Amino acid sequence: MLVSDSESWVYQQRAFASGANGSTGVVTEWQRFVQNQVRLQGESFAGPKLVCIDLQTQAPERGDMLNVGGFSDAVFGVFAAFLNDDANRFVTEVEAVTL
Repeated sequence: MLVSDSESWVYQQRAFASGANGSTGVVTEWQRFVQNQVRLQGESFAGPKLVCIDLQTQAPERGDMLNVGGFSDAVFGVFAAFLNDDANRFVTEVEAVTL
């Protein structure tokens, strides 16, 4: 989990600099971390996941990255669904709301 006030945009000690292929510093370093984890744990390792909590988007959301805008105790349920690969996590959350 990465909690930041937009410091993730710093790449190689340069604010708002781009990493590999124009990505943010977070994405560039995350890719390096994932590659190392797969190398260390073997190709059958599904890979780690990253949750970004920030006022600004740090990385494009994809299968191994979740962006969260805001924070309360409720986000831990969202984290758990994400870490358990629950593709219907948002539908489940919406349907759980009583109107």
